[in-house]
Amino acid sequence: MRPYRWRKPMIDPKIEVTDLKKHFKSNEDLFTRLFGWGEVEYVKAVDGVSFDIAEGESFGLAGESGCGKTTCGKSLLHLLEPTSGSVRFDGRDVTDPDVRDEMDFRTEAQIIQQNPYESINPRYRVFDWIKEPLDVHEIGTAEEREETVIETIESVGLNPPEAYMHEYPSELSGGERQRVSIARAIILEPSFILADEPASMLDVSVRASILDLLDRLQEELGISILYISHDLSLLKHMCDRIGIMYLGKLVEVGSATEVINDPQHPYTKALVGSTPTVDPDDRRESVELQGEIPDPVNLPSGCRFAPRCPEAMDECTAEEPAMYPTEAGQQARCVLYDEETVNTIPK
Repeated sequence: MRPYRWRKPMIDPKIEVTDLKKHFKSNEDLFTRLFGWGEVEYVKAVDGVSFDIAEGESFGLAGESGCGKTTCGKSLLHLLEPTSGSVRFDGRDVTDPDVRDEMDFRTEAQIIQQNPYESINPRYRVFDWIKEPLDVHEIGTAEEREETVIETIESVGLNPPEAYMHEYPSELSGGERQRVSIARAIILEPSFILADEPASMLDVSVRASILDLLDRLQEELGISILYISHDLSLLKHMCDRIGIMYLGKLVEVGSATEVINDPQHPYTKALVGSTPTVDPDDRRESVELQGEIPDPVNLPSGCRFAPRCPEAMDECTAEEPAMYPTEAGQQARCVLYDEETVNTIPK
């Protein structure tokens, strides 16, 4: 496991996400669009998320399916247009269409998709698929592009490159396809990569090699990476810091080791407690949650986790809690860490 690398706080992080929101209309039918009948309801998939990623750092987003982590990542890259909020990339607000240069941003920020069986165009050969970004951005001569593609194929462990360059995706295994996807993502030498469940579709025997490849490339190229996964053990191994999401909100942020070994928010405790472990000495606390996940259209008042939280109090439904620092070093969105609230609770 890679040790946590402490970093000094940076005035200008590589990525700075502030109050990012992405809301989807959930009930807009034809009559609503034409005549304005009825009230439009929204699914608040991402609802005010803030975090930053330092240069060369790995940051992970975790949570149950439907918590908004993939939507957050895609909104960050403008694969989905954010409803509001800002994303600063090297100090530039790339959510402002008057400021951002879309072509320049695409050379700096890339994505590795979850499914290598669908993320590669089956009509392209490996060489053409990896070379396409160079063609789009008109980088280098034909000879230079070919040389760059060969070097990139070698760098992702597809050796000899001549054995793979002229193959179609259907002729490759899942692990080889994901290496092709990684090669396409790094060929423009980006400084930031979104890795959305990069190993979840692969056989167990292949996952470790793909993760080791990403770890090596990050060290060699100095890339900042945002990992999105529901696999806490993967994030603990790959990330410097982790953010836990629940119903569109971050509920805990901290170093990967501390969040997994000593979770502070009740939801994180339940998430960690439900994760299988092969270590017989790992005595994780099992937390039983109540009820079902609330409707994302009609969110509960106050804390969104309160209806399921075993530690919920009357104060939890009064207003949505802020992110509070904890003694363990994390930040948690829970009134249990608000000194003013805790001191007013009868003992």
